[in-house]
This record gives sequence, C-alpha cells and structure tokens, in this order.
Amino acid sequence: MTHSKSRLTILAVALSCASYVTAQEPVSTDDPLLKSEISQAAQPDFDDPGLKIEALIEQFETEGLGQKFLARSSHGDLYYTTAYATVMAKPENREWGNFRVMAYKEALLKAQAKYVESLGVTITAESLQKLFDDKTKMPSFSPKELRSSSKMVEVLNKLQAYAGGVLDKKLEELGVDSSEYNAAPPEKRALLFQKSVEEKTTSKARQSLAGVIPVKTFEAYDANGNHVVAVAIVASSRFRQFVDDVIKSKGDIVAEPERAASRTIMEQFRSNKPALLDEFGIRRIYDEQGYPVLVSFGQSSNPYRGKDFQVRADNRDISFASAKSQAYANFAYLFKSTGSSTDSNSQKSSRTTIGTAKAEQDGVTNTEESALNFIKTIDKEIKARGNVKNLTGTKELFRWTAKHPIHGHEINGVVYIWHPLAELNARGLKNFKPKKAVVVKRQQNNKTTAGVSSSADRMSADDF
Repeated sequence: MTHSKSRLTILAVALSCASYVTAQEPVSTDDPLLKSEISQAAQPDFDDPGLKIEALIEQFETEGLGQKFLARSSHGDLYYTTAYATVMAKPENREWGNFRVMAYKEALLKAQAKYVESLGVTITAESLQKLFDDKTKMPSFSPKELRSSSKMVEVLNKLQAYAGGVLDKKLEELGVDSSEYNAAPPEKRALLFQKSVEEKTTSKARQSLAGVIPVKTFEAYDANGNHVVAVAIVASSRFRQFVDDVIKSKGDIVAEPERAASRTIMEQFRSNKPALLDEFGIRRIYDEQGYPVLVSFGQSSNPYRGKDFQVRADNRDISFASAKSQAYANFAYLFKSTGSSTDSNSQKSSRTTIGTAKAEQDGVTNTEESALNFIKTIDKEIKARGNVKNLTGTKELFRWTAKHPIHGHEINGVVYIWHPLAELNARGLKNFKPKKAVVVKRQQNNKTTAGVSSSADRMSADDF
C-alpha cells in the first residue's frame, strides 16, 4: 500500500500541474496513459485474503450482532475476541477440505489462547546488552603447530600424488577443477569484537475453557486459491452458568416461550445445506417451543475423485466418521475443557568482528570479518483438552453431503444436537424398570364354536 500511496501523490501533483497548464493552454485530460496510471494507482498492490478477513471482521463488529458483542465486551459484561488462520494447502490438494477444517481448529485455538491469557498469565522477561572488544584475541599458531601443519600437508600431498592421478582424470572428465579439492589449510577463529542487545520473553497460561463458545466464522480467499478462515468466540458468566445447568439439570430445563423460533431445528438447518459449509464448532439456539438446544457441527472432505463406487463409498464413510468425532469434540470442549498457552520469544541484534588466522605454506595470514545480524526465534504451543463423561441427550439430527461451490471438493458433514427433552427421554430409557404383568385367568369353555381371534391392542401410536 505504501507504493500505491506514493504513486497517488505523484499523480495528484501531476494533475494539479495539468490543471494549472489548462488555465494557460488547454490540455486534454483523456490521455490513455494517464488514465492507466490512475487506475493502477487506485488498485491495491495484490489481493490479500488476510486483509479481506480483517475487513470482514471489522464489518461484523460495526453492525448487528458483532457490534453488540464488542460493546458489551468493552463494558466488561462478557469476553469477545477473534482470531484467524491460513489454510495450508491449495485447492489442488485432494485433502484441501480437511486442511480447511484444521485451519478453523487453528483459528479457534488462537482465540482460546487469548481468552486463557486474559484470565491469568505468567510472564518472564529478560534483557541483555553486551559489549566486548579485545584485539589481543587474534588467534595464532605456535612453531610446533606450524611444523605439524606442514607435515600434515606433506602427507596429504603424497597421498594425493598416489591416488590423485586417477581422481584428477575423472574430475577433468566431469569438467571439475581438481585443484579445488586440495586439502584446506588449517585455521583458527576467535571473537574480537561484539556489541549486542538481546531480549527473551516467556509467557504461560492455563485456565478452564468451559463455556467458551464460537459465535461466528468467516472465510476469505483470492483468485489463486489462498484461503483464510477466522472465528469469533464469546465467554460470559451467564453462559457458563447455562453450561453448568445443562450438566447438573439432567434435562430438567424450562422452556422460554418468548424465545421460541418460528421453525423447527431441522427446518432451520436442513433447508440450506450449502450454508453448512461455513458452520464450524457449536452453537446454542432455541427450538419452536423455546427450549435451548446445543447444535454441534462437524465436516470432512472425501479425497477420492475416481469413478469406483465402492471406493468412493468407503471414503465417504471415513469422512462421516471424522465429521462425527469433530461434533462430539465440540461438546467436550464446551462442557469441560482446559486450555494452555506457552509462548517463548527471543530476539537479538548484534554486530561482531571475527579474527581468522590461516596457516599456509608460506606463513600465517590474519584476516578480520565483520557481520551484522538480527536473529528472532519463536516457540509457541497452544493446547485444548476436553473431557465429558456420560453425556446424555445427544443425537445425530442429520448428515449432509455437498460440493464446495468454488473448488468442487465433496464435503460430508453431520449435525448433532443436545436437547433437554432428548436427555429426559434417554434417561427414561436408560433407567427403565419393567412393571410386573397382570395375569387374568380365563374360564375354560369346552364347547367348540366357530369364530376368529387376534392379539390385543397393547400399544398406541402415541408411543412412537
């Protein structure tokens, strides 16, 4: 963008001068070359999905739901943040759909790390400045070392004379100068001067992630197939209390009719399958009765592109299995999970002078070599571990298959839900105790007559 701004400034000056000249002598402003320059200057240097995703997040935060999250976060009512990650592979890769899923996982981990660090972080920082100057450290060779060096060179020369004839001939056939392979003379190196500044910072954080939920996902891409995904997460004491209530209530949760949706859960999601390509993680929504429902999404791509139906079906089954595991993982992260972040960062700038003494046949050669360096190292690790035991009331709502609208990859996904009524029903089935059957004695009639018989209607259609 700097380059574009500079060009615009020059063009602005050029246009200003053109306007001045117009007052003196009319000049056409329809110059094709000038138009081309203006058009090029108005365009960004390149199409950057990273900048696109930032603009998309900014738009989300300046209107509607995102604006409310940001405002409440600034007032201390909840925690809100975003993070993004790059899809590592290009669409030409058969596993691109799965790389896209893992990019979402990376973005979520980065956002979770921000949350964990906001709750409490341990920081260690260390700075060091060093100045060293000692020209007497220039290395040297003792007479004994020089004699040993000369003797070694003599031995090597004899060995080379013995076998070098054949070797030199082979090297010459390959067009290689055999003299380059002569034994290098011994040398010594030592630090003569150093001026450096170094800083090391380590941060560690470990906190609970229970109740942290993604509320929005984003995606941006360019014409070259580079994709960037982002996620927005929210955490609050109120929502964490809801998660705790779900665990302890055993499904005994009261509906909120005022929050009832106009459509069933199935209708809300199944009617627009392509939209599910952009759904990751877990959400809380309300059904048509006002019951809170947790909806968990999972998706995975099918890498097979051949025409063998059996192979395609097998890979699709594997894809669905992977999607299911993701959906289950979302419940574990929401209900009971821990996140940790460890970040070690060091940077060092230095200017050094190295002295070198090289022992050659005609004596010792001393040289000095200066270097200017900036070294930066990063070692960062983020972990999230979820564990929920005996979660009752989850079920697969439906599964879906769709082609990615741009790249054509087959994406297979599942939608799992937790519903309080589903938990009550599941607990009833799990804890079922049969009642004792009532036996009715019938009087025996020895007289034979014609007739018909059928079993009793013991079940009702309402049982299912």
